[in-house]
Amino acid sequence: MERVAASFLAFTLILCSSVQAQTTSSETNPDSETKSNINWKIATLGGTQFWTDVRVEGGWRIQRNSSFGHFRLLDSSDVRQSWGTEEACTVALKDNITSGIVKPYSGKVVILLHGLCRTWKSMTSLAEHLDSQGYTVINFRYASSRQQVGEHARYLKRVIGELSPDVTEINFVGHSLGNIVVRHYISDCKKSKVLDLDSRINRMVMIGPPNQGSRMARLLKNSASFKLIACASGAELSLGWEKLSENLGTPEFEFGIIAGNYGDPKGLNNYLLHGENDFTVSKWETMLPGADDFLARPLLHSTMMHQTQVLEATTQFLEKGYFISKDRKRPIESLPKKPLGKEGQ
Repeated sequence: MERVAASFLAFTLILCSSVQAQTTSSETNPDSETKSNINWKIATLGGTQFWTDVRVEGGWRIQRNSSFGHFRLLDSSDVRQSWGTEEACTVALKDNITSGIVKPYSGKVVILLHGLCRTWKSMTSLAEHLDSQGYTVINFRYASSRQQVGEHARYLKRVIGELSPDVTEINFVGHSLGNIVVRHYISDCKKSKVLDLDSRINRMVMIGPPNQGSRMARLLKNSASFKLIACASGAELSLGWEKLSENLGTPEFEFGIIAGNYGDPKGLNNYLLHGENDFTVSKWETMLPGADDFLARPLLHSTMMHQTQVLEATTQFLEKGYFISKDRKRPIESLPKKPLGKEGQ
């Protein structure tokens, strides 16, 4: 029981520590400014669990508030340049593009997607590393806990659709829930009669993805703290997984998976999970048939995207389609047998 309690506490602390400070009252309540038509250019305090990107260009971004539906335009320093309707923010962005202040993206782009209750800041190490390798990085920001996965995917689709024709290649790197958002986007494109999957998409690296759902989320489904923190997307990973999984596509482009494989029964481990795991997602849960390569290392779910071995493996895969070498690729052709616990679940 002590081990169970410790594992539960660790998981809860991981989630709690990732939630950033929210917005000021003026940012969460549009009436405080729109009624007076005042549009101060001020630095945002964050509000990372309330705002989702709908367009990103040259480091500037138009975002939609998940609670009130209004929009804001942030510059590359996160200073608010416009506020109110999407049309007003779009006009302001276009004016800055025309004047040369904002330069549209071009060349090879990598879109980063953070995990549940995390923020774009959790992907900073990856962003800096990929930037140093010559990639243009779009660190997609979305209100991960406030809306359902389908909504996140819808706005991701808009961001991709607005990218300049000068962008020649699009890649994805997701952590945890971020991978599920991409898979939902893929499914949406397959089902759409008007929008195909963007032909510029090249490769994807999935880091700690709950591709087979999350036992941890299911165990915590009745926890008041989990419901409060994880909200809509957390509910889909737990109670709503069966329905959500029906709307998740498998990439038809090259993709690789990086998983954490603690699980030594005599050592450090999350005993609530079956088999090797990263303390939040089991290695088996990360697997998805069709993957071109699979890499398992002793990594923790909450910090794996900062580790040097993950940064280097990610770059290697995006460039060459494998994590270590061509002859050491470990493709997943079929899903292996699910490891069972003592209770047979």
